[in-house]
Amino acid sequence: MSDFQINDHLLSRECDELARDIFREIMADAADDETPEDMRDEMTDRAHETADGHEWVIYYHKAIMTCAHCNTSQGEEFLEDTGLPETPTFAGLACIIVYGEMRARIEAALSDLLDEYEEAA
Repeated sequence: MSDFQINDHLLSRECDELARDIFREIMADAADDETPEDMRDEMTDRAHETADGHEWVIYYHKAIMTCAHCNTSQGEEFLEDTGLPETPTFAGLACIIVYGEMRARIEAALSDLLDEYEEAA
């Protein structure tokens, strides 16, 4: 029996933490004259990579549980925008929805971090 627990708060907290990690890692490698805004595209790419490989996305059980216990409206919008896969399955759709949800939340948190950096400057 799995002890995986998820709710909307935990999902948001995980995505916020992932965004902070992405922000720190990319800015650590940035040139001295580069601002976070200059690195926005790289951060967006990293948000995709991070969400795409996250265990809550790639493991069916965790994706299904996330869909069942969290608000996945942004993930459902992502699915609508990209369209159904050629051979959709219940578990596969859950993975796509959770990917879209996590990516949207990570990107939103990154945007907040960029705004905070600009306000502090």
